[in-house]
This record gives sequence, structure tokens and C-alpha cells, in this order.
Amino acid sequence: MANKNRPFHITIDYEKNQGALNPIWRSFGYDEINWTYTPRGKKLFQQIGALSSGSYYIRCHHTFTSGNKLSSPSFGSGDVYHLDQNGQARFDFSTLDQIFDTMLQNNCKPIVELGFMPASLSSGPKPKVTYDYSSNDLHKYPPKDYKQWEQLIFETISHLVKRYGEKEVCSWYFELWNEPDFQGFFKGTIKDYCKMYDYAVAGATRALPSVKIGGPALAGKPKFLKQFLKHCSVGKNHATHEKGTRLNFISFHAKGTGWPSVGEPFTMPSLKAILGYLENCLGMMQKFPQYKNLPLLLDECDMAVGTNFGVYDFPEYDFHNNEYYPVFLIRMAKYILDFIASKKIAINFFTTWAFYYEGKRFFEGNRALITNENIRKPVFNAFTLLEMLGQNRLKFKIGSSDKNHSHNYPQIDGLAATKKDGSLQVVIWNFDETNSLTGKNKIQLTIKNIPPHCQTMSISRYQIDSKNSNSFFKWNELGAPQNPTIEQINEIKKNQGLKLIEKKKSITPASGIISFEIELPLQSVCLLNFLPETD
Repeated sequence: MANKNRPFHITIDYEKNQGALNPIWRSFGYDEINWTYTPRGKKLFQQIGALSSGSYYIRCHHTFTSGNKLSSPSFGSGDVYHLDQNGQARFDFSTLDQIFDTMLQNNCKPIVELGFMPASLSSGPKPKVTYDYSSNDLHKYPPKDYKQWEQLIFETISHLVKRYGEKEVCSWYFELWNEPDFQGFFKGTIKDYCKMYDYAVAGATRALPSVKIGGPALAGKPKFLKQFLKHCSVGKNHATHEKGTRLNFISFHAKGTGWPSVGEPFTMPSLKAILGYLENCLGMMQKFPQYKNLPLLLDECDMAVGTNFGVYDFPEYDFHNNEYYPVFLIRMAKYILDFIASKKIAINFFTTWAFYYEGKRFFEGNRALITNENIRKPVFNAFTLLEMLGQNRLKFKIGSSDKNHSHNYPQIDGLAATKKDGSLQVVIWNFDETNSLTGKNKIQLTIKNIPPHCQTMSISRYQIDSKNSNSFFKWNELGAPQNPTIEQINEIKKNQGLKLIEKKKSITPASGIISFEIELPLQSVCLLNFLPETD
């Protein structure tokens, strides 16, 4: 651990502009598509919509899956496609209308996942009827009729255009399937997937010629990505019988851990694992130079796998409840931005796969934005904090002698940005991936070349740590009640938002320089907001 008595040195220079700060964190996803329009889902969407004037992109599984339209953990159903008694296809978009209406009413835009397979169209074996769908894998198979699959895509997008307008739907993304390289989601081959993609593109472009369509929402096999890109570039199109298939974007996923195993040591999240996977996928894409300028969607990017795993499954998943999660996420945003800049690529956004759960205990430890009684978990404050950043990024310089690192990345690091009015936002974190270090560290912050019109500035400090901006801390302080009273719920909610821990104070730069020291505990992040004062 670093010498606590020697401060880390950070320098921010107003003249070291690194260009526009791309808000790549503006995306959420979840399995349980029908929870979008429940009372709790709608309330959460109102809070997501209020985060920013810019739109968040939302991705859900089970758009076409057959079912009773009542989600359960990791399952849901859009229930769009049916056959009548004469074997003719009938389309019911009433559930999708509720889903997309909710998103658009709250300043969000869909990433429409074209999957999974409707039961009446599936090529899978007839399942046994079970009350909990546990033996029903029909949605994981390719279609038995590819022309009907194409028609499903055509009818769906035609309906969306009619309901929401061409201009609006052109701003959405349409993506074939989820993780087809993983048997848990797709029981077909790469050839089956490419054939499905060809027919999906045919149906989509017939309905909306300017549609944005792509894939493959890769789980983790670069070889699968290579075969898919080869097919799109030079392969025979199964639908048109011509060479190649339209591809508007490439999508893939990255996680910071593998699947945990009972009785085995638990692996803590790793930013190196996430960025290493991005490097592997990028290396595969570079074999296809014709796609070098395509947008990339990192539409699942999380510190750990297993959205519905919680502390009762593995105690280590406590990090989904506490300050570890928001600090990891903010830190990840910075390093993905750095990766984009260094590789000169366009990752439009990364998707945090988290929403909410029904039927769980308070602070179950699932990857979710809220717990019971709609109490916001600390991770929600990561997005509140990131949205406070200005439009232009400044260089964040760490002193050359500050070599203390946490798993290949500096323990102390951060982001800086400015707004048009000259205000400055400095984000600083103190983080250890292993979650084994404790204590605090001193940080000497110096800001240089402050513009003349900012000669008096007020400073506000917001912080997420083990106590501040932390509903989980307050819940534990109250005895971790599983049946809290109304008074206790209200008390917990008082600690759920991003907390201002230091009130505004004025400071006058000397020769365009401000320098002062702060102290920051491990597993915490703060935002210092510098506002020019006017007479």
C-alpha cells in the first residue's frame, strides 16, 4: 500500500484539451423485458430519463419469445408471432407497444434485439409442458421457415415505423440475437446464424431501407466473429443469393469475471480482463479493413457475469450493493474512453446490464439499479456523477512518482472536463480491485491556466464512499431489516442520492493556478465542481 503520508499529485491544465467527452455510459440492458412497463419499471425509467437531456439506449432480451408476457428472472416474452387454426401467421404487437412507449416517453431509445425464436416458428424439438418454462428451449433454435422469419422482421419494423415514425426508428439499432456463440442462448451453428442474419436484413431493409442493423452480440469467441464478418463481406447471401450482407455496426460483450463455481475461489472483477477482450475482438476486426469505420456497440459490459446472482448464492456479490460497483463503473468508463482514443475506433456506448428485480429480498446482491421499495442502490449515483461532467475532456495528469497501482491501473486516477461557461469538473477515485486494502490517501490537486473570467471560483464536492451516497450503508446501520418500517424506508432513501459532502466555498487563483490537498478513502470517488463566480 502507498505511503499514506505522501500525497499523490494530480495536475489539470485548462489548455490541455483532449476534445469532446463522449458519454459512452448512456445505455442499460436487462433480460426481463416485461418489467419495462410495470409500475416499478415505469418509475425507474422516469429516473433514467431524468439523468440527462441526451438519450439512454436500452437493450432487452426476449423481444419475440413466446410466453405469458409476465417476466421472471432472466426470462420474458414479447409474444409477437402466432399461427391461427389455418396455419396462417398472426402478429400481436401490443406488448412491444407498451415496452417501446415507456422507453420513448422517458427520453430513451431501443436497441431492438431480434430474438428469440417464437415457439410456432422454432425448429427445436417439441418440449414437455412445465409450469415454469424450465424445459422449454424452443426460443433458442433457428427458424423452421426462413421466409416466415424474414416476414416477422418485416412486419415488426413496419409496425414500428407506422407507430413511431421513420425518423425516430432510424435512430434505433436492430441487432440479431444475443450471444449466438454461447449454447445457453443459441442451439444452432454459425452457418445457421449467418442465414438468419441474411433473412433478417432482407426483412428489415424491405420495411425501412435506412435501418441500422448489425450483430453478432458476441459472448466471447473471436473465431465466431471472424466467421460472421467473413460471411457479411464475401459470403453468399442466403436471402438474395448475392455476395455479402449489409452490416451497419458490430456488437460484442465483455465481462470482468468468469462464471463462479461453488467451492472454488471467487475471482474479483478485473478491468484488465474487460479491456483484454476488447483488444482481442479489435484484433479480429482488423482482418476486415472494410469494416474499420463501423460503429461498435459494447452492449453488455459489466464487472461480473451473472446478473441474477446475489449474496445468498456467493457472498462476494455484496459488491453489487456497495460503493465498489459505482467506483468500478466510473473507472471503467475512463479506460474505455482511453482505449477508444488510442485505437482510433468508434465505440458508441457500453451497456450496463442492470435494471431491477421483482420477488427479491432487500439488497439481494443482484446486478440492479434499485432494490425493494424502489430504493436506489449506490451504482445509480455513478450515472448521476458522470452526467455532471462537461462536454470537453481535459488531460488528467498523475505525478510521475506516483507508481502505486491496483492490478495494472493506478489506484488514484480520474477524469476532468469543462463546460462552455468555464466551469470545471474533476473526478478522482481511490480504488483497489482486490477489495483488500483499507485506509485513506492524500491527494495534492493543482489546476493550471485558469481563464481570466474564472478569477473567483466556488467549489462543491460530491462523494460516493462507504457511507456517503450509499443506501446500503444506511440499511445496514438500521440493522439490515428485511421488513423495514415506512420510517426506516424514508431514512434509507435520504441516503440514496449523490451527496454533496462539502458546501461551496470561494477560492481565488494565484497567477491562474489553484492548488490544494484533499483526502480520499479507498473504494471511493469524488467529483469537485468548480464554478466561476460572477459579480
